[in-house]
Amino acid sequence: MKEPGRDSAEFARRAAEAQCRRGFEALPAHVAVLDETGAIMLVNRAWTDFARDNGAGSRAFGVAVGVNYLDVCRRASGADATARQALVGLEAVLCGAVAHFEMEYPCDAPNERRWFLMTADALDPQLPMGAIVSHLDISGRKLAELALAESEQRYRAVFDGAAVGMAELAADGRWQRANAALLRIVGRSAEELLANAPLGALTHPDDIDAASACLEMLRAGVVDRCTMETRLVRSDGVAVWTETALSCLRADDGALAGLIAVIADISDRKRAEERQWAMMRELEHRGKNLLAVVQSIAQRSLADGRSLAEARAAFLGRLQALAATYGALIDEGFGGARLDRLVNTALAAFPHAEVEGPSFVLTVKAAQTFGLIVHELTTNAAKFGALSRPDGALRVTWDVRKTAEGAKFAFDWRERYESPAPPGETGFGATILSRIAAAEFACEPELVHAPDGFHYRFEAPLDRLGGLVPVAPLRRALASEALGAFYDQWARLRGPRGELPQLSQFDWSRFVAVGALTLASVQPKGGLSLAQIGRAAPPELQGEDPTAFRCCAEDAAPRHDRLRFDFGDGAPLGAERLLLPFSATGAAATHVLGLSILGLSILGGGDRLPESERGGSRR
Repeated sequence: MKEPGRDSAEFARRAAEAQCRRGFEALPAHVAVLDETGAIMLVNRAWTDFARDNGAGSRAFGVAVGVNYLDVCRRASGADATARQALVGLEAVLCGAVAHFEMEYPCDAPNERRWFLMTADALDPQLPMGAIVSHLDISGRKLAELALAESEQRYRAVFDGAAVGMAELAADGRWQRANAALLRIVGRSAEELLANAPLGALTHPDDIDAASACLEMLRAGVVDRCTMETRLVRSDGVAVWTETALSCLRADDGALAGLIAVIADISDRKRAEERQWAMMRELEHRGKNLLAVVQSIAQRSLADGRSLAEARAAFLGRLQALAATYGALIDEGFGGARLDRLVNTALAAFPHAEVEGPSFVLTVKAAQTFGLIVHELTTNAAKFGALSRPDGALRVTWDVRKTAEGAKFAFDWRERYESPAPPGETGFGATILSRIAAAEFACEPELVHAPDGFHYRFEAPLDRLGGLVPVAPLRRALASEALGAFYDQWARLRGPRGELPQLSQFDWSRFVAVGALTLASVQPKGGLSLAQIGRAAPPELQGEDPTAFRCCAEDAAPRHDRLRFDFGDGAPLGAERLLLPFSATGAAATHVLGLSILGLSILGGGDRLPESERGGSRR
């Protein structure tokens, strides 16, 4: 006799089992139930479908009911670290050591990347009765995480390695993160910067209003990007001109969540703009003065009772002297003109003239008058004096002397010849040599016409003409005039405490046509990369040994080399090379620029180059 209600209980049990089975089959994860030995007792449809689609012999899922899953993992674990990790975890669950184990692992298909989450849970945490193993496809989430990580890695590489400053700021302008370039710009460590007040605390007082207005526009949502030029104050008090581009990071509701700042040091550009503006003002001023001088020269040249042809020749000669003076001023950036260049240019056609004096730079105003004086002296000597006859001799000297009245500049032009010469002209030329020189230089020029020669000299206060230029021993050793100009420009660009100049400030275009230019870039690990600039180096200098360039960079000092190439034909070829260091930071050298001058005359028939005993000029 059946127990009352037994049929209904059995029916309910079967219905519950069917419902559980349907739920088990509907699970998206691939699920299998293992006994305590690891044998598969039950699998769902997802497990079976995946095994079928991926082949019965696949590493993880090519199994069915009755197969020992531990054996499958053992066979795969020999060459697969993922399978070994799964085996260890599954064994720990089945033996009761742990109740739960999980791991994420890749399982790529031939045409797509896939990731799965494997979990193993004990059927009874207290007894080793078996486990439920599931594999859930997490490819979407995992690939998104990997893409995010790759994006973060690329961003970090750009952020940390950028040559310009980059920073992340909070909505209120507080620093949150900064790269090395920005720390160099503001002269602070990361700890000092992040502990400081907002961006405005580093902004120069005169630029705070402009920076605040930019931040307010970003906060109000008027714009999403703002660029401004402001000065940031370094820890040592030095103000650095920067161009700052701020970009918004906004929350879902549109509120400002943060800022990305890209900050470039534009100090060099600002200095160049200031120099350009000063040059424009100087050109305007000098242009007006030049027109007045030309007008005066024209009036006086045509008013001396000369014929038209003579007046024309005198006028053109004086204009050419004025043009030579302005050429010297332009080469020196209107900072003055070298006296030796003015004299040597005027006497270029007379190589036997002796010229000697220390390195001296005339002021812009003095150079204009001095150029005309030298021209008049040269013209008179070529027409009537020492330069017009074979027995003539000319010696030009200058020096600076200390007197009780202060430092004096002394100039001496002395002509010698055997037969008497007629005196020079007494027109405007004589006026330049006497009255104009006296007025400009506050001196009393002496003009002596003796039977054996002409003598012109004056002694004037030093500050009315210019000043001596300190000459380094290396500068005195340079035989080539081009290398001298190469060195002089570099020396003028050095900082007040001897900081190396930046390569962007150096005008190398002046030297492309006079020799072989080589640029060496210092690599982060001390290596060098060399490149030729302009015309190619002569074959003898191609493939230069980088040792000299490396020594110049390490010493952060110029290097002067004399090179000799002997081809066995009795005519050795000489070269003079000057290497100059530059720095992008003002400290360690980051570039070395070399100029090589090749020519037989440099060696002078020996194996050493001639050295000047004094700076300035000696002929």
